[in-house]
Amino acid sequence: MDIARSSIKLFVSKTLASVLGFVGIAYFSREVGAATMGVFFLFQALLGMLAIPTDFGLRGAAQKRISEGEDSGQYLSSTLVLKLIPILLIIILIIMFESHINSYLGADLALLLAIALVFQELAQLSLFVLRGELRVGETAIFPVIKQASWVGVGAIFLSIGYGAAGLVYGLIISLGLMLMLGWYRTSTSLSRPTKIHASSLFEFSRYGFITSIGGYFYSWIDVAIIGLFLTQAHVGAYEVAWRVTAVTMLLGKSIATTLLPQVSQWSVEGDDSNIESAIYNAITPSMIFVIPAFFGVLVFSQEILRIVFGSEFTIAWLAFIILMAEKILQSIHVVLSRVIMGLDRPEMAAKATVASVLVNLCLNLAFIPIFGLVGAALATGISFVLNTILHGYYLSTLISIKIPYLEVVWCTIAAIGMAFTLLWLKTMISISGLIQLFGMIIFGATIYFTLILSSSTLRSKLRTQATNLIGYK
Repeated sequence: MDIARSSIKLFVSKTLASVLGFVGIAYFSREVGAATMGVFFLFQALLGMLAIPTDFGLRGAAQKRISEGEDSGQYLSSTLVLKLIPILLIIILIIMFESHINSYLGADLALLLAIALVFQELAQLSLFVLRGELRVGETAIFPVIKQASWVGVGAIFLSIGYGAAGLVYGLIISLGLMLMLGWYRTSTSLSRPTKIHASSLFEFSRYGFITSIGGYFYSWIDVAIIGLFLTQAHVGAYEVAWRVTAVTMLLGKSIATTLLPQVSQWSVEGDDSNIESAIYNAITPSMIFVIPAFFGVLVFSQEILRIVFGSEFTIAWLAFIILMAEKILQSIHVVLSRVIMGLDRPEMAAKATVASVLVNLCLNLAFIPIFGLVGAALATGISFVLNTILHGYYLSTLISIKIPYLEVVWCTIAAIGMAFTLLWLKTMISISGLIQLFGMIIFGATIYFTLILSSSTLRSKLRTQATNLIGYK
């Protein structure tokens, strides 16, 4: 598997998917406002939180075992059997507490939550199987299909007055399309499940489960607690800010997703030198968009929220800046965490996750009632600082970690130069519409990459990556 090619495929597809999602959220936000968007985001938050007990880390375990190249069919069948029981139990609980769930969401969506949960679990499992087959690049189309169908179907239902339910219908249909296409593309055939294979999956998943808790908590616990203490409008504004910052992580996540199965293979072969080299080469590309994005948001946070989504979303402007700062650390964390999992040491990631999850939960409960959206952002940021430090420490006990400090420093200097230029222009140009805002963003990006390319080291690295991409040796 070619890491550069697969990473670029994922990055391009996720960029397109994010553009579609960004346009969709901006359109929906302007049409229905922050409160209705808050209902939909709370639905997604519950869906994400329920995925923790429903999956129990089994998707990651299946990917790991299938990538090892032996008994793939038995591992897949055993995974499906193990997932069946928690899925049924969660559905029963949703039906039992339907009225309470509807009250929390602010709409009658509990039964749709059960349907979405089943579709989500089966669709996601198919993607993890493809990754385990070292066919990561083939999963690139799925984010595009999901976002395009959600935006298209959601817009249709919204136009005929379905409100938040229309957005949920769009989500369910998009998951259904992913489910069908994903299983159509997988090549692993079902075989008779066995206790031995189920035990092997559970051995890995019990740690992967803890790690997955960290991922879902990181993504949704702040939104869920905001829904308890604040209004649905606050939920909508905060989540929109979060979604904008998440766009900057596309390249880093694409690289990290591609790394895991390849590191797994190198680990089996005992090839530590390739793993160490891959980490070093992945850090700068993972951060190259995140660093300037932080400085850009520092300058234009209120303008982005007001002009693109609507004035009621500007209540999240300071939280927006904090969340963007946190993404700088996340761009390193995604690489380190995938490498640890690829080295078959999920217990290390689990220890880091337990500590950061507890901190995240406690700080959210303490900060949100006092500081509101800023408290949620601070809680998330502080917990993720801890998470990243612990992942780095544990990984350093297994292999040597080398950080390209000079490259990262140069990216930071270039981003600071861009920010000061934009601040100077902001004093002379009134930003009142999309044209002025996007013009500023494009101009800033041009300055940043011009400064980046003035570094011979970064030029050489980008040239090497481009050469690998097109296949020349």
